[in-house]
Amino acid sequence: MEIGAEIFDWSWVWLNLARLLTLLFTSFIAWMTYRSYLLIKTVTIETNLLLSLPESIVRLGMVSFCLFLAWLSGLSAEQLGLVVSDPWRTIGLGFALGIVIQLGINVVTLPAIRIFGRDIYSPWLIRNILPRHSGEWPWLVLAFIPPVLMEELLFRTLLIGLFQTIIPLPILILVTSIVFGLMHQPQGKLGMLIAGTINIMFGMLFVWSGQLLLTFVAHYTINLLQIVLASRRPDWLENY
Repeated sequence: MEIGAEIFDWSWVWLNLARLLTLLFTSFIAWMTYRSYLLIKTVTIETNLLLSLPESIVRLGMVSFCLFLAWLSGLSAEQLGLVVSDPWRTIGLGFALGIVIQLGINVVTLPAIRIFGRDIYSPWLIRNILPRHSGEWPWLVLAFIPPVLMEELLFRTLLIGLFQTIIPLPILILVTSIVFGLMHQPQGKLGMLIAGTINIMFGMLFVWSGQLLLTFVAHYTINLLQIVLASRRPDWLENY
């Protein structure tokens, strides 16, 4: 008598391994962010953090690891938001959304500081990635790509893409936004609140569009505009 044997579903194993490694990686990033937050209180940094070669290499390694986890999951590029149907339209929309969101941040930030006091916000990070001279601007434009891409791959492609079938989307977006906000602790309570709120918007945009490119461009635009606007008010930063 011939006995049939069931074929083991290895795809389930790889998907759950990718989920586990994603959670561990997120915990590691959160821990490193907290340790950095404690460190900045005790040291003075003389160089531009964003233009540090070792930092850039580490960020590129993190981007590669996120892409590896996306591949390990076995999910399709469509499920992970890695396919773009109309790139120029998506880039244009992301750029426009980034400008609108950054303008909204400016509208909220200054009144909040006046009402709740300067302790609610810390310009430490902005001050330490602001270009020291005009020659740093081209490098800064490029240096923003790896950290923004890493955050988008982690919080959109991995945390939403891998978990949306087992966790209700509203809960998933809310929890990841809380984590994202806490990772911006060096920017103070207001910075954490704004970052968490932006992450909610990005989560919804990612689910709506199914395209990581949209949130990446919006995120990149916001970060770059923050530096551009801050560079126009150096006295405010120095006297904060």
